[in-house]
Amino acid sequence: MMLNWSWVALVAFLLGGWCVCEGCWEHEKTALLQLKPFFNHIEDVENYWVEGKQSSDCCKWKRVECNTSTGRVMRLFLNLTYTTTYGDLEYTEDDYDTEYDDYASEERDYWHLNASLFLPFEELKSLYLGGNSIPGCVASQGFERLSSKLEKLEILDLSYNNFNDSILASLSQLSSLKSLNLAVNQFTASNPTDGIKRLSKLSKLETLDLRGNKLENNILPHLHDFTSLKSLRLQNCGLKLTVDMLEFNNLINLKELYLGENKIESLGSFSQRKEQLRLIKLEVLGLSGNLFNNSIFSSLAALSNLKFLHISLNKLKGPIHVKDLNGLSNLEELDMSDNEVNDFVPSQGNETKLKLMNLKVLDLRGNLFNSSILSSLSRLSNLKSLSLGLNSSESIDLEGLDALNNLEELNMLCNNYFYNMEGMACSLSLQSLDLFPLLKTLSVEGFSLNGTKTALKKQNLTSLEELTLEYSSLPSNFIQDIGALTSLKNLRVYACEFNGNLNLHGPLDLKNLESLEIWGTSLENNFLQKIGAMPSLKILRIEGCGLNGTLQNSQGFCELPNLQFLFISDKLTGNLPECFSNLTSLENLYLYSNQLSGNLSVLESLTSLRTLDLSSNQFSGNISALRNLKSLRTLDLSSNQFSGNISALRNLKSLRRLTLSNNNFEIPSSLGPLFNLSKLRYIYADNNTIYDETETLSLVASTFQLKSISLSCCGEVESFPRFLYHQHDLESVDLSNINFKGKQFPIWLLESNINLYNLVLANNSLLGHFELPIVPHMELSYLDISKNSFNGNIPNEIGAKLPSLSFLNMSKNNFGASIPVSIGDLNSLDTLDLSNNNLTGEVPEDLAIGCSSLRTLALSNNSLQGHMFSSNFNLTNLEVLQLDGNNFSGRIPDCLSNCSFLSTLDVSNNKLSSDIPRWIGNMSSLENIVMGNNHLEGPIPIEFCQLNLNLQILDISSNNISGSLPSCLSPLSITEVHLSKNKLRGPLTDAFVNSTQLVTLDLSHNQLTGNIPIWVGKLSQLSHLILNNNHFEGWIPLQLCRLDNLSLIHLSNNNLSGKIPSCLKITTSHISQEVLSFPAAMSPRGSFSIEGQIEFTRKNRSDSYKGRVLSYLSGIDLSCNHLTGEILQEVKNFQNINFLNLSHNSLTGPIPPAVSELRQIESLDLSYNNLTGTIPPQIVRLTFLVSFSVANNNLSGSTPKMTAQFALFEESSYLGNPFLCGEPLPKNCTTSGPSSSKPKVSSDNGLIDMDVFYVSFVVAYVMVVLTIASVLYINPHWRRAWFYHIELLLFSGRLYSA
Repeated sequence: MMLNWSWVALVAFLLGGWCVCEGCWEHEKTALLQLKPFFNHIEDVENYWVEGKQSSDCCKWKRVECNTSTGRVMRLFLNLTYTTTYGDLEYTEDDYDTEYDDYASEERDYWHLNASLFLPFEELKSLYLGGNSIPGCVASQGFERLSSKLEKLEILDLSYNNFNDSILASLSQLSSLKSLNLAVNQFTASNPTDGIKRLSKLSKLETLDLRGNKLENNILPHLHDFTSLKSLRLQNCGLKLTVDMLEFNNLINLKELYLGENKIESLGSFSQRKEQLRLIKLEVLGLSGNLFNNSIFSSLAALSNLKFLHISLNKLKGPIHVKDLNGLSNLEELDMSDNEVNDFVPSQGNETKLKLMNLKVLDLRGNLFNSSILSSLSRLSNLKSLSLGLNSSESIDLEGLDALNNLEELNMLCNNYFYNMEGMACSLSLQSLDLFPLLKTLSVEGFSLNGTKTALKKQNLTSLEELTLEYSSLPSNFIQDIGALTSLKNLRVYACEFNGNLNLHGPLDLKNLESLEIWGTSLENNFLQKIGAMPSLKILRIEGCGLNGTLQNSQGFCELPNLQFLFISDKLTGNLPECFSNLTSLENLYLYSNQLSGNLSVLESLTSLRTLDLSSNQFSGNISALRNLKSLRTLDLSSNQFSGNISALRNLKSLRRLTLSNNNFEIPSSLGPLFNLSKLRYIYADNNTIYDETETLSLVASTFQLKSISLSCCGEVESFPRFLYHQHDLESVDLSNINFKGKQFPIWLLESNINLYNLVLANNSLLGHFELPIVPHMELSYLDISKNSFNGNIPNEIGAKLPSLSFLNMSKNNFGASIPVSIGDLNSLDTLDLSNNNLTGEVPEDLAIGCSSLRTLALSNNSLQGHMFSSNFNLTNLEVLQLDGNNFSGRIPDCLSNCSFLSTLDVSNNKLSSDIPRWIGNMSSLENIVMGNNHLEGPIPIEFCQLNLNLQILDISSNNISGSLPSCLSPLSITEVHLSKNKLRGPLTDAFVNSTQLVTLDLSHNQLTGNIPIWVGKLSQLSHLILNNNHFEGWIPLQLCRLDNLSLIHLSNNNLSGKIPSCLKITTSHISQEVLSFPAAMSPRGSFSIEGQIEFTRKNRSDSYKGRVLSYLSGIDLSCNHLTGEILQEVKNFQNINFLNLSHNSLTGPIPPAVSELRQIESLDLSYNNLTGTIPPQIVRLTFLVSFSVANNNLSGSTPKMTAQFALFEESSYLGNPFLCGEPLPKNCTTSGPSSSKPKVSSDNGLIDMDVFYVSFVVAYVMVVLTIASVLYINPHWRRAWFYHIELLLFSGRLYSA
């Protein structure tokens, strides 16, 4: 009998041995390959689950774990997420892999699970399916199929999917389950029969995770029968107010209960009914992220075995009684971080110190403690981890913690730094760290570290493995002395500063250091040369540390043979050093945002690279050096100067994400060189040259299925790329600014890609009608087809066929007819731009009612008419409203007063009438008011003064606005004021006196009087001062000389007198377009702008200028005033001026030669003055001059030579100067020499008989004087007025001379 059993055992062993020898079981490998298409989005599955000699053993495949004895699959890790736990707060991340790849978070398609595919794995114990976006199971193929064969299944993870209550019945049949994770799905507690309660049948279930479901307090009664549970997670389940601990009383085996991230205020009255409480095994209680107050501690004393308490992020405030905490005598871990506790105070018996002798972990960060708290902690002798946040203006003395000699982790945070408490920096002596010889982890934030001799040199922290220094002040020799920390593995230095110069005398000798990260901390340029003596280093990250040398002289890091991750983002220049080729272990290389240049040849040997980011540098040449980097998954070469083709990329078959934007690549529209890259999902190649390749690949299909493609800018092709016809997984497409030569809208792109949510086809020269899909497209949320030539109507069914739109831009096309009413069905619409079309009719009432989410509405430059909106108006979320350039009439509707978020209101260029509504002044969010060119009338409402805080643009030009400017109207942030062509009157008083950000002040063509106020000189940003065609008088204020940014001064057609200030200057620095345009609110992916417009006379005609053109103009127009004096030599201060008009004044003296230095001037008008002397001959140097006039002066001598620009000027430029001669005047100059400045007097037959002239002049003068005297004698009123004006003139002269 024993012999028979021996044979049986031998056969079993041989069979088992065969399994181990030959690998995993064949039918299980077949089953894994059947699963692969469903989990192909997991990188390890796609790459390693393949057949072949090198991969025949499926037990060696990643994410598969087998029984080493039987060779059967025991665990499958098919999850796309994992959870990081901090206390009872949990953070979910994508993919286990440490690579920097956001593939997982972006490409999740919904699909149904066929659970029967797992039946072959009969010894399966653990199955992880988290994060796969699974909404349910295939009909009749649910989890109930597993109950018959998978009798060993103990762990099932279905978290981060979209399952609902419908699968609970099938899960309840998996009787072997011990752990079930249903976190972050769609479960509810609304169905007591078929809901969560069904799972209570799982008698072996010990762990149940329900966090992140909308269960609310209703779930509590459903949990009564889960008597086998040891761990229950209910974080973020919508629990609120009171959750009575007695609800869990039946869970007598419960050890862990997590209730964090809810809105619970109380745990009921269980502490008063201790005799009823049966949770005697409860050791872990997570309450973080709730609304508990200080009273919670006294109630928790009833939980006598509690070891772990997490109560961070609650409403704890002020002092906590020591007695209440000491009552939790078995606590091993206490997290009270991020509350407002400021002290531990004694209660009865003057008990001042914590006596939690079992406590090992204590976190008090984010509270309001000061250094006195340290004495309360002095008896915690078993503490291993301490985290403190302190407020202190003195040096922190840790001597009181000398009993904490078992401490292994110390995290110290200075609250003063983060609360900006100036002059109250925390200070910490490095010598005090001697108290903790077993310290392994040290983190210091916001401290000033000091000490005459650094503790690091004392060799007392020999156990330290991790050191983090953030926002702290360090001794200058700190980095050098870190070499004494021989056990250090991880060093992080963030945003620190050194006291004095950083001293690096030699290499950093850190043999065991594996990770070095320094950010925002000034380093010497030779730092990279000093890091070679770190043979264990795997991660090196340096960012924003002021390194501005070349990598050629910083080759220390090239001596790091095990370096896997290199990140340097600073101001480095020059080429990549040759030694880069030594970094053969490098997997991730980030060198973005430097100023590196040259080619990439040194990277050829880095075949292990998985991520390469060289963006925002100055690299050039081709990219042929990358052809051998076959492990690359992410490649970013954007914003460089690369050129040539992209054929070198055809071998990078692991590539998933490719970014080539902003270079000089020549990329075929077919993307032919990338056809073999089957794993490619994302292509971004904007701002290169896209060319139309000969269709040699028309019979070859691309192997990739893209998620996102962006080829915006620069190219002309015959048609849409053929490969797009075969794409079915597209989610985002941007082909804007490519000329498709009159092709029609690619409706097939929508119909073939049901997950497409972003489509940008702007400026593509598309023609014809805009088409909609036959079946509604439920995913498209962003559509931009602006700047094309679409015609016809906007389809009436747009609201029904594209119901998910949140952004719709159809501007700058040729759409006609009316706006379809179905747009009102787009209740998720955030931005609608239909501007610059041929739309007619009224704004549909359906739009104003249904699009309640609308924040930006642009209907500018159409032919819309009628009233703007009816009383049925629901667009209360509007932030930007642009209705300019239409035929709207009537009043500005009062319904807009409900738009409390409105920041931009543009109704200019319409036919609106009546007064400006007073309620506009109550719109506190308004930044831009543009109502020019209408028929508005009445005064500017005094309520506008309430907009002084936020108003930036005010344009009410070309209306019939009357009255005076409110003196209280002085917005602090306003940059543009356009009030021209109205009927404003009175003095300027104090309006805009505090508007120091003003760039443009245009009050022209009104009836304003008085002097130009001297406070204009305080407007330091003023660039355009436009006050022409008013009744201003007095002198040009000298205070204008203080304005360093003035580029345009237009003061013509006023009554100004006196001299032109010699200190006046004009700048020619170009103002940014952002300043000149009226900025509207930013839409999620785009912006609208409204450009200010200024009118002035230039080149003998009156023109309007705006936007970018205006930013390049500079000039002065002081014509048609009563200015006197000479044109001073200081005119050379206007060196780059474009135009100068001083005509129609009373200027005297000669034309200064300095005028010839105005080399950029295009228009010069000095006509109708009393100028004398000659025209400077060097004026012919003004080669840009287009308009020139010195007519009607008293100039003499020869006209400028008829050369260059002056050959174009006709006789009219010089007329009215009787003593000028030379071309183009008919009068020739004598050849004997230059003309005299005085006319010759002929003694005979001359033009003027001087004797007769003198006699007639004297007689006429006497007659005029006698006539005036007679009139003044007869009329006493005129006599008083005469003497008043004489007196005023004399007084004014004295004032000016003073």
